[in-house]
Amino acid sequence: MFAKLPIWLIVVITVVVVFLIYWLMVMIHTNKMATIGHVNFHIGAFKSKRSLEYKIWAPFLYKQNANFEGLLNFITPIFNPSEGVDVKSVIEYTKGQVDAVQSEKEEYRSARDYLQAEVDKHEQVVGYWVDVIKSVNKSLYRLANDCMNFYELDFVCAYTIYKVEGDYIRKIHDKGTTGASLGKIALTEANAAKYASVYVAMLPDEEEAFSYNNPFPGRTVASYRMKVFEETWIWNFHFDDSNDKALKLTLSNDIIEIREVYRLVHAFCLVLRKREIEGKEGIHDGNGTTSQAANEN
Repeated sequence: MFAKLPIWLIVVITVVVVFLIYWLMVMIHTNKMATIGHVNFHIGAFKSKRSLEYKIWAPFLYKQNANFEGLLNFITPIFNPSEGVDVKSVIEYTKGQVDAVQSEKEEYRSARDYLQAEVDKHEQVVGYWVDVIKSVNKSLYRLANDCMNFYELDFVCAYTIYKVEGDYIRKIHDKGTTGASLGKIALTEANAAKYASVYVAMLPDEEEAFSYNNPFPGRTVASYRMKVFEETWIWNFHFDDSNDKALKLTLSNDIIEIREVYRLVHAFCLVLRKREIEGKEGIHDGNGTTSQAANEN
């Protein structure tokens, strides 16, 4: 039959058949390239042949770690029951995936709550420091105007100051307390176990002396030893345990080193003591010959 056909027609038919076979092979291969999870998957082919699905998956397709393995494992048993995986197995797999997502969600929520708590804590301590800076600024102006004295150092809370004198410590300043602190305390082991101020006074000179105790439930006294020229002083912060500002600024190193708080009061003690030594006692407000006004703007 074909032998009776003209040569040109045979050539045309042959070309058409070859083209059809090639076209079918291309279509089969491009279908594979447009199938998510297939080894020959290609984004370009997927976009061209399944444009609607591409719009759904587009935000994820260009991620370096894009992975359709989970979707493939879920879809395959449904459309290929011959592989021996029944619907129950698919449901169990789906449940496992849902539980994993829920667990990951809970982890993210816990991390978020922790970070929010940390932010709140830092903001709170920053607020405490703003209050301290305001008090310090006021005291610096009062110092410049010859109005400041030892009874204005309650930047953090109430306090007492003791001075070491031989085998005793003697109270020399008291601001904001009930006044129940002893005026004089012997430096003995028994008292060191009872009073933080005695404990730090008895520590070796080379040690940075800091300690605290609870004279009674809900009340704390934090003590710090410092050198004020030729004298040894003990600074005591007195506060209730409900005073979060005092707790954060005197006993906690979480955000800011408490050493900086003690350095602040130590610096003011040095300045005021030097003025005493030089005979420049603090005077009442408004009595200075010249005053440096604070900028209220």
